[in-house]
Amino acid sequence: MDQQSTLAEVRELCIQLLGERLGQQMAALAQPGFVLKPSSPDMLPAGRSRAGGPALLEPGTPWPQATDGAPLSLFAVLDTDELAPSLGDRLPARLGLVNVFKAVRWGIDECTIICADPAHAVETPTPARGEVLTMVELHAAPIITLPSVSGEYGTGDPVLETFDYRAEPGYDEDHWESPTERFVQGPLREEWHYYCRDRQGFAPGDSQVFGWPHIDSWIGMRADGYHHFLTLSGDLWNDNGFERVMVPPGALQTGKFTNVVCEQDGLH
Repeated sequence: MDQQSTLAEVRELCIQLLGERLGQQMAALAQPGFVLKPSSPDMLPAGRSRAGGPALLEPGTPWPQATDGAPLSLFAVLDTDELAPSLGDRLPARLGLVNVFKAVRWGIDECTIICADPAHAVETPTPARGEVLTMVELHAAPIITLPSVSGEYGTGDPVLETFDYRAEPGYDEDHWESPTERFVQGPLREEWHYYCRDRQGFAPGDSQVFGWPHIDSWIGMRADGYHHFLTLSGDLWNDNGFERVMVPPGALQTGKFTNVVCEQDGLH
């Protein structure tokens, strides 16, 4: 099913579960993204996209280091030339090969992104003392995402708190559910999970690039104004947890990835 058809289904689902007004508000926030899975004969890799292994850098590019001087590890390479056609105006800049580097040592949340021209990039091995993750070529399947309607202790994505419920029929300030309660504890949560699993083939905890992160229980940190870029599941390396990378406003439009932030939960 193509993304336009999926987007239409998502809009119908939102309106069905939230009503015309709130459903349209939620549907307007839908964003395209990709679920990432190990490639196979039936699921070809998205260009040169991979998790782990050597970096793909232009000759002479210095390898990034953590603040303690140790080399960061190549976490993933995203071949955005392969992904861009499904993203439309959400990726106006030509980013080429996006190398994501991370400290994979527990408790050290450092991350750097370096873009490379595919015409000149070469495989670049991790320097001595750096940890090398096993390379996994990545297949990328287009998906449509929504702000997280799940969360521990009734917390959802902060964007849900911006919805104005006062114009809803039957609104009563003393008894009306809060926006978070309505989304996180209401029918959209369960139905959205079923829709993602059955119609789009992805579930909370799956690896994903672009779009809203698909979160099951822990909403994680939210740096002000930052946008989700990449989530990689430990399942890629027979591990637990996930690692998530977020980029500052405008990074995807300009290709300037400064002050990248990351978080980890149980991975490594």
